[in-house]
Amino acid sequence: MNTLHIAHMQGPLRQPLPAAQLYAILDREFKKRRPLQCRSCTVPLPYYQSPADDVSANWFIGTPHHCEYGCHLVIAELLVQLWTRYDLDRTPMK
Repeated sequence: MNTLHIAHMQGPLRQPLPAAQLYAILDREFKKRRPLQCRSCTVPLPYYQSPADDVSANWFIGTPHHCEYGCHLVIAELLVQLWTRYDLDRTPMK
């Protein structure tokens, strides 16, 4: 079996992050991409969602408000990128 096939079978490796850290990344990246005309939109908080399959992320966000400047589209594009890189860490804090 080749390495690519093995990696596909195991699913993507995502960095597990606490919800607060994941939100900080979402917020920072959104502010970098947010249209200049809009200063009121924010990213909804991430929450745990049981993954649909072995390759899906285990988190989602609330539905962003429809923005006349397209912030909701920026958020959707950001999710597509970050879903492949991060998982929500559900380990209880001590």
